[in-house]
Amino acid sequence: MIKKWLLSNLIGIVITALVLITTFGLILSLVNKDKTTTQPNNVQFRTGPGRTYTSTASLKSGTDLIILKKTRGWYKVRRTDNEKVGWVAGWVAESKTLRTATPISEATIVLDPGHGGNPDKKYDGLSGDNGSASVNGKFFEKTYTLRTARQMRSALQKTGARVFMTRDKDVLVPLLHIPRLAEHYQADAQISIHFDHDGNEDSATTASGVSQFYYHQNSYALVTALKNALDGLPINNRGIDRTQYLVLDHVTRPAVLLELGYINNPENFKKIRTEKYQQQIATLVTHGLTTYFKQNTEIK
Repeated sequence: MIKKWLLSNLIGIVITALVLITTFGLILSLVNKDKTTTQPNNVQFRTGPGRTYTSTASLKSGTDLIILKKTRGWYKVRRTDNEKVGWVAGWVAESKTLRTATPISEATIVLDPGHGGNPDKKYDGLSGDNGSASVNGKFFEKTYTLRTARQMRSALQKTGARVFMTRDKDVLVPLLHIPRLAEHYQADAQISIHFDHDGNEDSATTASGVSQFYYHQNSYALVTALKNALDGLPINNRGIDRTQYLVLDHVTRPAVLLELGYINNPENFKKIRTEKYQQQIATLVTHGLTTYFKQNTEIK
């Protein structure tokens, strides 16, 4: 009797089972939607949404958290083990590559590859900008600032840091737009990347070296850490200078501008154009930032 009933109602039973399974899956998905589990060790549990807020605990890998709010990549969470409420850097807590978070892991860094765009095109009403040129006029600053920034992004992301770029292709970003990204995400560092030029556009120069610039006092510790690291480049370091460049003046976040060699110095340019030199810059900048954040971040 039961067998006969099952056979005669098989389609209805299957449909009902599928509905129940789907409903259960949706419920489970909704229940887990606002939960996360820390992946690396040493995730800092802070009193506010930023690395400058006080850390009250260091969370181990596997700590379950209920997400209460999200802002600029930071999660306001409640711990399930003791019901305490605090903030964690969402990209750090959910990182699949970090084993142990470090101070730089919590940092938000904006990289600004200088110049960009086709001079024959308009970008927000402005013509594209090649930047400075090599002695033969065939190679442009905009190309090497972008290549260097990409190498820096790759090196920094390995530390767990969150990295944004003002451009990732050959376009012009108007100068007044550059600080907006750092302000929006309350970045911990904005780094503008350039290559210097001296003398006439079509002539070589004997000027050589890298330079570091800052403007606001909240950037001095950052520029000092980067200068000390960039002393390791195979090009002489000309030192630090305070200059009112727009990209440094119109931002409230710590910001520096790096001139990483003279593009119209043939000896400098031999290095600038190589991937090896770009990787050296990336490695040293990462070391400098690692030192800076270690010295300026409270951890438990």
